[in-house]
Amino acid sequence: MKGVTLTFSFSSSEEAVRFLEVITRVLGHRDILGEVKGTKVKVFIPYSEDYQEVVRKVKLLYIEVHSSSKIGLRRYDAATVLSAANLEVAIPMQALIDALRFSGRRASMEGAFILSDAGFNDIVRLAEQLSRRYSEAVRAGLPTPLRRLIAAAAACTNMSVQEILDVLERKGLIKRDNGVLQASTLDAIHRELERMVSTGSSR
Repeated sequence: MKGVTLTFSFSSSEEAVRFLEVITRVLGHRDILGEVKGTKVKVFIPYSEDYQEVVRKVKLLYIEVHSSSKIGLRRYDAATVLSAANLEVAIPMQALIDALRFSGRRASMEGAFILSDAGFNDIVRLAEQLSRRYSEAVRAGLPTPLRRLIAAAAACTNMSVQEILDVLERKGLIKRDNGVLQASTLDAIHRELERMVSTGSSR
């Protein structure tokens, strides 16, 4: 079989494995062969009508994943991050931005891109944790704005969504009236969630 072989170097074997996983998920079931050897990845792309486009995409993915070792703000394609993550349920991008900020990272959205000082692998792992917590928040029947904030905070702590709800209720920030959840201002809840994440305490 004829084709193009690309070799990429990474700072760790974990980063190399993650890159191969990203390629597989983003490009789907193409006849692409990948091999990890230490901190290097070899990717074989067979000739086809669109092989040049596939080569271009693989190189762009490498730039995106590899840029996570740089200092300062980096720009990540949100679709690539979500494709690389094993998500239990779909997550709003703003929830991921909230989770990054709760965890002490700089983060914002710029169109379809995430701007953050967090590494690519860190963002993917946080997205996976957020997805699990967001699923809990959906099952708890939380309204959308509250669901987003509480799931984001829970993703950055060892607390479940229900445990965070219990704390907020004890502090009078939320209450249930005939089974309907009522919340005080989101600003007050946001400040309390920030405190809980930063101190690692529910007190």
